[in-house]
Amino acid sequence: MEISADTLEFLLILLLFAYVVYLQLQLTKKNNILKSVYEKIDKPNSKLNKDDIIRFLENIKNPDYSGVVTKDKFLDKKVSNFLFDNESEVNLFLHYTTSENVAETILRNGFKFVNSFYKTAEYIYNDELYLIHRHHEHKQFGAYVIVICISKELFRKYTSELNKIKSKNIAVEQLLTETPPSLDENAEEVYTLPKQFIKGYFNYTDGEIVRNPDFDANYNSDSFKNNLQKLVHH
Repeated sequence: MEISADTLEFLLILLLFAYVVYLQLQLTKKNNILKSVYEKIDKPNSKLNKDDIIRFLENIKNPDYSGVVTKDKFLDKKVSNFLFDNESEVNLFLHYTTSENVAETILRNGFKFVNSFYKTAEYIYNDELYLIHRHHEHKQFGAYVIVICISKELFRKYTSELNKIKSKNIAVEQLLTETPPSLDENAEEVYTLPKQFIKGYFNYTDGEIVRNPDFDANYNSDSFKNNLQKLVHH
């Protein structure tokens, strides 16, 4: 069936119109996101700092950025309550993984990290815009989100002890381990944070939450003290 020139022209105009509407919707969406950024900045109790805002605005400039996270369950009240029910008492970190089996292994055996804990665990705090930004950056790493909580008091205690001995080559998280570090295939040291610091995990696509029955953010093993003593007498 042969398409006439008039019909072809009409179809092209229709496609062009649809594309213009799409661009307009994207522009409106980004304007709404920017508006929310400015509203957040104006709030006196906002925890956002300048670097967070700059990174977020840089993301918005990306043509592929949609800013939409409401299609998943990351910002649902149930997940938020799970994350922040004891936020004043703990340092809170997230780690994304593609596999539920990996999430279950971490729940049972603890969280492994190479040298720097912060290469794979992302520190977060309870600010919606900040969470949207961080979630957008990391959600491609997997739908299962490990929740790690370490008591602020415990953190302060061992930070203070490290400062006393002026040790710059080891971080607090490396002290908070019960097994000696092992070497990976790149000859880098692998540490294991105990399972007690794993609050649980959730799936951001369906909102399912799995809690760790052994969770204890204040867990203070004798091994931590022994690790510190080894540094003192090194």
